[in-house]
Amino acid sequence: MLPNVMRALLLALLSTSLALPAMAQDDKRASREREALRRAQQQVQKSTQDLSALQQKFDAAEQERAKLADEVGGAQTQAKNEAARGQRLQRDLQTVTREREALQARSAEQERKLQELTAKLAQLDRDLVSARQRGQQLDTQGAGLREQVAACENRNTQLYATGRSLIEQCRDRSAKDTLLRLEPFTGMGRVGIENMLETHRDKLDEHKTPARLPAN
Repeated sequence: MLPNVMRALLLALLSTSLALPAMAQDDKRASREREALRRAQQQVQKSTQDLSALQQKFDAAEQERAKLADEVGGAQTQAKNEAARGQRLQRDLQTVTREREALQARSAEQERKLQELTAKLAQLDRDLVSARQRGQQLDTQGAGLREQVAACENRNTQLYATGRSLIEQCRDRSAKDTLLRLEPFTGMGRVGIENMLETHRDKLDEHKTPARLPAN
């Protein structure tokens, strides 16, 4: 949706375009004024369209970045859970190993229990291997997601730079002088133009992705 200030500027320019023929006293002067107004309208319309398209790209990039950040967080949490489970299994394995060694020193009456513990030990070994493999897979997945987040943040930075460049182009002296000459018709002077550009710059700054801290 176009910002209110841009909509007001377009309405003012269109109203002035309709009123110019009636106010013109000199044909050549009126022609020059209409041409200047037409160029100003085209410039404002192009700037509005460019800023609107850029805003949409910003919103999409921010949504993608947030989604990927959530996926990274989920993968990291799963990896931590699997690591904790692996540690628990390792402790269980050590405990069962000690119990098996103690039972091996006892009489044949404990043979059945020894067999049960041996089977449990084998299952724990398999569970531990599975947990380690799952942890490695999650680590790999997390690395891939972090790369996607970095790419998304890089795209956000590029879009931010493009937006700032567009605002600076709107602040170009020739473009600004053209709009200032039309101040009697638009009611927007230098301060109004600066406020309009400042509003768009603030919106760009608001959606700029903050720099990430280095990973530990």
